[in-house]
Amino acid sequence: MKEAVLISYMGAPSTTEEIKPFLYRLFSDRDLINFGVPSFLQKPLAYLISTFRTPKVKPQYEAIGGGSPLVKYSLEQGELLEREIGIPVFVGMLYSEPLISKVAKEILKGSFKKVYHITLYPQYSIATAGACLRDGRKYLEGKVELKEVRSWAKNPNYVEWIRRAIKRELSGLNPKETVILFSAHSLPKYIVEERGDRYPQEVRATVEAVMDGFKEFPYRISYQSKVGPIEWLEPSTEEELRRVKVEGFKNVVVFPVSFVSEHIETLYELDVEYGELAKELSLNYKRVKLDHRDPLLIGALKEEVEKLRGQK
Repeated sequence: MKEAVLISYMGAPSTTEEIKPFLYRLFSDRDLINFGVPSFLQKPLAYLISTFRTPKVKPQYEAIGGGSPLVKYSLEQGELLEREIGIPVFVGMLYSEPLISKVAKEILKGSFKKVYHITLYPQYSIATAGACLRDGRKYLEGKVELKEVRSWAKNPNYVEWIRRAIKRELSGLNPKETVILFSAHSLPKYIVEERGDRYPQEVRATVEAVMDGFKEFPYRISYQSKVGPIEWLEPSTEEELRRVKVEGFKNVVVFPVSFVSEHIETLYELDVEYGELAKELSLNYKRVKLDHRDPLLIGALKEEVEKLRGQK
C-alpha cells in the first residue's frame, strides 16, 4: 500500500513580496487570532492589518537577508526525513507557499493510500499544530487513510537535541550566575483561558524534560512575538530579561523552545531586538542556534512517524 508523509508548518515570507499575502492569510485564520468581531469581518480586518503591518515588518526581513529561511529549512527537513524513512515526504504550509491545500492535491495525484501527518510544532496548540492538522483533514480526510501526530513535545530525540544545543552555550558559565531562558511563541490568552488549550503545559513538559540534564542551573519560561492589542500569554521574554537582571544573574542562555529552525522570530526578534535589550542591561546574552538538519531532530520526526506506521 502506497504511503507518504505530510510535514506541515506555519510558513513564512521567503521574499519581501510575500510578506503581505502571508500576513493576510495568518490574520484571516480565526483559529489563530479571533479579533472579537463577527466572522464575516475577519478577512476585511486581516486585509487592513496586513496592509498597515507590511511596511513595519519589511525592514526586519531585509535585516535577515530579504526573507525568512523557514520554508527553505522545512523543505530540507522533509528531504532528510525522506532519506531516513524511505517513503515520499511532502511539505506544506498554512500561510505561505507551498500551501497545504496545493500539496494535498499532489498527494492525491500520487494515489497514496496512507498519509502520516506530522507538524513542525513539537508542542500542541489548537492555534498552531491544531490548525495544520485541521487543514490536513480538510483536504485529505476521507480520501486517504490519514494518521496524525498531535504532539511530540517529549520525544527523547527532540529533548536530547535541545540539551546538546544548550550544553554548548553553557560551557564555562557559572550556574550561580547563569539562567536558562526558554522563549516560546506566545498565544492569545483567550485560547488558553476560554478554549482550554494546553499549550503552556506542553511547553513546560518539554522544558522540564530538558532541565533533567541541567539540574544545577536555574531556568525560566517566557513568551515572545505578541501582535496587536489583545492579551497574550505571560511573562514576555522582555519582562523575563529585565527580571533576570534584577535578580542578579550575569549570564542568560536563551533557547527558542517552540521552534525547530531559524526564522524571523529567532534571527530578528531574539538576536536583534532582545540582543540589544540584553546589551543595555549588561547581560552576557547567548542565544542558542537551531540546527534544523541535526540527525537528532530528524530522528525525532522519524520516530513519531514510525509510531504511526506501527514500526516503533
